[in-house]
Amino acid sequence: MVANDVDEGSGSTSGAGKKPRQPRTIDDLYRQSSQFRMWSFTHESLNEIKTKTNEKGRKKATETFNHALAQFRQTNSTEYEAHASELTVDSLLDLLTLEEETKYINFYCKNIIETANFFRMPTQVKATAVSFFRKFYLVHSTMEYHPKNIMYTCVFLAAKSENYFISINSFTKALRNTENKDILDLEFTVLEALHFTLLVHHAFRPLYGFYLDFQAVLLHPEPRIRGLTNERLASLLDKGKEWIMEKALLSDIPFLYTPPQVALAAAYAVDKEVCELYLKIKFEDKLTSIKEEKESEEKQEIKQEEGVKQETEVKQESTENEPTALDSAPLTLSLLLETVQSCLKDALGLPESTVEENKAIDRKCYFALRPKKLIEKRIKKLSNG
Repeated sequence: MVANDVDEGSGSTSGAGKKPRQPRTIDDLYRQSSQFRMWSFTHESLNEIKTKTNEKGRKKATETFNHALAQFRQTNSTEYEAHASELTVDSLLDLLTLEEETKYINFYCKNIIETANFFRMPTQVKATAVSFFRKFYLVHSTMEYHPKNIMYTCVFLAAKSENYFISINSFTKALRNTENKDILDLEFTVLEALHFTLLVHHAFRPLYGFYLDFQAVLLHPEPRIRGLTNERLASLLDKGKEWIMEKALLSDIPFLYTPPQVALAAAYAVDKEVCELYLKIKFEDKLTSIKEEKESEEKQEIKQEEGVKQETEVKQESTENEPTALDSAPLTLSLLLETVQSCLKDALGLPESTVEENKAIDRKCYFALRPKKLIEKRIKKLSNG
């Protein structure tokens, strides 16, 4: 299910004598978080944000090029006049498309995981660093900030955010051509882009919760699937974690789905049989529980005295606009499975790029950020040609 807007009234009182409605699930808790409010989107709104960011980057790169060209014209008027027709924005500047930026960002997300692995950082740090990086490039374009030092800054910030201490000196010492200031100077820029929201809700904890519930529902009092063992469920947990790291974090699904939905998709991806049986049992139990509760309430109402019935009617009138147990029941099983399959499709729809493509995109990004070098390179070529 694609994340929807926050229900602003979910925690407020609508009457003097009413208690605020409390969240009933982990999903409800997540929907009250800053991550949901600021970093959850529909497919359409996410694509719109990416398009606007790319356009902002192209505009910034064009302005930077025009400024560099104006300076070159002042200091090298003779050369400029001789090659003016070859030094225009259209003939010289090759900017990144939205698709190229997407591939470029995905390429650096993989580099983040490799960098964190080099420092033997835990999974939580790697996941948070990727999250910081992807959020940053929803706000800024790669044509405004080159990903290399942003990548290192996100890893360093994630380590601090997840309480994994590493000194700046130790960190930069292991990185080629990187000084302390290259990271420290960007820390505030990254924090601003993140809106200072450093707490990241990942799918790992909900996945572990599902693993525990799988054991309770599917193994006790006896296995619901022939040959089902705890070892199989433990394997599901381990492979599910890998799926989250290799598929979920490197795609847009953390922006589109809640962590429990991503966790369920991970479980479904690695063991469809276990996941489908678990969901079927849970939905059946939930519906049975709701029916039994409703029948019990009806029997109690019949036995109540007239005065108590009247009091009950008053209470019912005061809450007639609130959802009943059946109204607030979970989504149907088919709709939930549709959501999970949609999540899987989005995770697998990641655009791939070759080494040659990444090199070409990197070259575009380099000259978009350094138009002076681009102009000098073209002048040199024209002079020698």
